[in-house]
Order: sequence, then structure tokens, then C-alpha cells
Amino acid sequence: MREHKGFTLTEVLVAIAVAGLVITAGFRLIAMSSRLMGEVEAERELVTAAQRIWLKYRLDPRMPDSGKDEENENITWKTENTSIPVADYELTFKRVIVTLNSPGNQSGQRSMVIYVSD
Repeated sequence: MREHKGFTLTEVLVAIAVAGLVITAGFRLIAMSSRLMGEVEAERELVTAAQRIWLKYRLDPRMPDSGKDEENENITWKTENTSIPVADYELTFKRVIVTLNSPGNQSGQRSMVIYVSD
């Protein structure tokens, strides 16, 4: 019986195919992770802006009904006066829609609703 001194062509082709699958999966994982990090960053930015706008409404009830954020020009907001009947009382508050317009982001636009009592 002969001794083998190397790999057969089939073994080499299988090893190359497996290595190709592992490399492809790695690149997809990196791309997906990068995209998700961009989405998390956009969501964090939106939440921070919404908190800032909510605080401004709480401190100054004469805030305008719509506008742009001073710290980020991609953040806008608009308000709607809303009321809910509770027993014999009408509960009124402002519904503030905060929107992040990010053209570089794949989702394009994100919105968040916050409520401010009068």
C-alpha cells in the first residue's frame, strides 16, 4: 500500500469552500453589526433630543408649537393639543412629535411621541 504525502484535490476544494463560507459569514456579520450600530446611534440621538425638548416644554410653557432643535438641525418637532375626558374633568396635554431626519441612515426618518401636561 502507498503512503500519502499530500492532500487530494477533493480535500483541498472542500477546505477552500469551507474557508470561503466562513469568510463570507464573517463579512456579513460585520456589515450587519455596522448597520445596527448606526440605527442604535440614531435612536440614541432621537431620545436625547426628545428629552431636551420635553424639559424645555416643562420649563417654559410658552414654547412654540413647532421648531428645529438648536443642537441638531436634523431634529424637528411639532405639537398637537390633546384632551382626554376623565370622570367629570377634561385632562389636557400637549402631544409633541419629535422627528429625526437623517438622510445618511437607511431608515431615513424616525419619530418619537412625548406628552407634556399643561
